[in-house]
Amino acid sequence: MFLAVAVETHKHPSKKLDYKVWYLEIGPNGKVRGVGVKTREELVQSVFENYRKVGKTHWRCFQKDREASTPIEIYDFIAMNSLDNTHFGNLPTLCEFQTTLDALKANLELRSIA
Repeated sequence: MFLAVAVETHKHPSKKLDYKVWYLEIGPNGKVRGVGVKTREELVQSVFENYRKVGKTHWRCFQKDREASTPIEIYDFIAMNSLDNTHFGNLPTLCEFQTTLDALKANLELRSIA
């Protein structure tokens, strides 16, 4: 399973939809196996691939001000307002998620290098 936890939007306003999604890869035992980044296009491709192979999504997102994650569905990319920071929910920014990690004393720093 993949859990989207933060969004990194493009700096230029004309490229607002060119965002990256930071995610945690969760193993079958419920433990984090890795941290990764996907572009919007890569995420959409992964969701479609999940549906094609197994008939359901392996993606969830942890939205701001929510206590539980929600599944990322294909229709989320079509139905959401194009002015939102993502098409599937209100994810924290990378900086906001880092603040959460700091509060948890996780001793992990996430930052964009490109």
